[in-house]
Amino acid sequence: MEQEEYEREGIHWQSIEFTDNQDILDMIAARPMNILSLIDEESMFPRSTDRTMLIKLSRTHGKNRLFEAPRNQSVSSFSIRHFAGTVSYDTAGFLERNRDTFHGDLIQLIRSSKNKFLHFIFHKDLKNSSIHQKRAPTLCEQFRKSLDSLMRTLIKCQPFFVRCVKPNDIKQPGLFDRELVCQQLRYSGMMETIRIRRQGYPMRYEFSTFIDRYRVCIGAMPRSAVNQNLKESVSKICRLILKDDEWRVGLTKVFLKDEHDVEMEVGREKALLKYVLVLQRAIRGWYAKRTFQRLKRSVVKIQALWRAYRARKAYREMIQGYGRLQALWRARRLAFRYNFARKRIVGLQEGIDIIN
Repeated sequence: MEQEEYEREGIHWQSIEFTDNQDILDMIAARPMNILSLIDEESMFPRSTDRTMLIKLSRTHGKNRLFEAPRNQSVSSFSIRHFAGTVSYDTAGFLERNRDTFHGDLIQLIRSSKNKFLHFIFHKDLKNSSIHQKRAPTLCEQFRKSLDSLMRTLIKCQPFFVRCVKPNDIKQPGLFDRELVCQQLRYSGMMETIRIRRQGYPMRYEFSTFIDRYRVCIGAMPRSAVNQNLKESVSKICRLILKDDEWRVGLTKVFLKDEHDVEMEVGREKALLKYVLVLQRAIRGWYAKRTFQRLKRSVVKIQALWRAYRARKAYREMIQGYGRLQALWRARRLAFRYNFARKRIVGLQEGIDIIN
C-alpha cells in the first residue's frame, strides 16, 4: 500500500524490499493440498491417526523450504517457518480436536427438549447439524470460514489496527520486560512495518494542510498568492527549511521522512518565534504610541487648564490692581481739588475780613 501510493503520486522512490507472508499463507490455507485441507481430508477417514496425518503433510510439503518435517519417526511434530521465526506444532490429538464431534444422539436430545436455555446454549451446534446433515464441520473448516469473513470485512475497510503490547507476563505495574515486548513487536509484524515506514516516507501531507501549517515559514505571503500554485509553494517551503533533498512532492501530497518532519516543526517554531517577536514589537510600539498620545493629550489639557487658571488669576489681580490704582488716583484728585478749593475759600475769607 505504501509503494502503491508512491506510484499514484508519481514520486521518485527506491523500491523497498520486505518480507512477504503470502507463501506461508498459501501453504497453510490457499494453495491446493494446503495444510488445513490435508488435515480436514485426514479427519474424514475413521482409521487415520495423527501419525498418518504427519506423514501426508511431510509427503506433500516436505520439499517446501517453509515446512520442516522430522526425520525421526518417533517425533510427532512439524515446524513452519513463519516471518517472525520457526514455530513447532505437536500433532498429538490434532485429528480428534479437528473433528470436534458432537454426538448425534445428544443433538437430537437437545433438539427434542423443550428447555429454551439448552436451545440457547447449543444453538450453533443445532444450526450446523441441520445444515451439515452428512458431516459436522471441522475446526479447520470453521477457522477458514472465520478467516474468509474477516478478510471480506478487511477488504471493505481501511486496514488500521491498534496493537496492544503486554509489558510483562505477571501483570504487575512498573515492570517492563524488554525481551517480551520485542517478541510481541516482532511476531505482530510491527518491526517489519517500522522498517518499511522508515525506508519510505511515513509523513505525508496534502498540499492545503501542509501550507496551512507551514506557510508562516515563508513570511507574510498572502493566501491568494500561495493558492495560485500549491505545488510550487510547498516546494519553496521545503527548500527553505529542509537541509537535504530526500523529500518528495507528488501530485496532491508532500512526502517527508521522520527527521524532515522534526526539521519542519523546528523551522515552524523559529518562524513563529520570529514573527511573534515582530508582532510583539509592533503591538508594544502601538501601545506605547497610544499611551504617549493619551499622556500628551492629558498633559496638554492640564497645561491648558493651568494656564487658563493662571490667566484668570492674573486677570483678577490686574483688575484689583487697576481698581486700587483708580481709587488712589481718584482720592488724590479729590484731595487736590479739596485743598485747592479750601485754599481759595480761605483766601477769599481773609480778603473779606480785611475789607471789613
